[in-house]
Amino acid sequence: MNRINYWAVGAAAVVTVVASAVYYMVFGGVWASLRGVPTAAPQPWELAGQLGRNLIEVLVMAVLLSRFQIRTRREAVGFGLLVWLGFQAMMIAGSVLHESYPVGLYVLHVGDALMTTLLVVFILSTWRPATSS
Repeated sequence: MNRINYWAVGAAAVVTVVASAVYYMVFGGVWASLRGVPTAAPQPWELAGQLGRNLIEVLVMAVLLSRFQIRTRREAVGFGLLVWLGFQAMMIAGSVLHESYPVGLYVLHVGDALMTTLLVVFILSTWRPATSS
């Protein structure tokens, strides 16, 4: 099994928190209007929780990339797209189907999930662990 670069995992987790924050700053008005709530800055505990959540997601993606021996950026992007479509996009679609979740919120959230998934696989496939002989 290939080793995992834990620096890349940590970096990808932080990058995705920042990228999502920017994404929701840009689309925050849309999010607030679809939810019917005023736009508010996230609380520190929410950011810490999101960072923890992202760390787990990135670590799992790193393990999967390693176990499936995905070595190139192209393979990683293809794998990331499959994970995004098969798991993230479909899980959120369940909320639309069963919980009257607005389609606009679905589009907003799966857009963020796609962006962060692609960032993760790009970072992990670019910043590979050093191999030892």
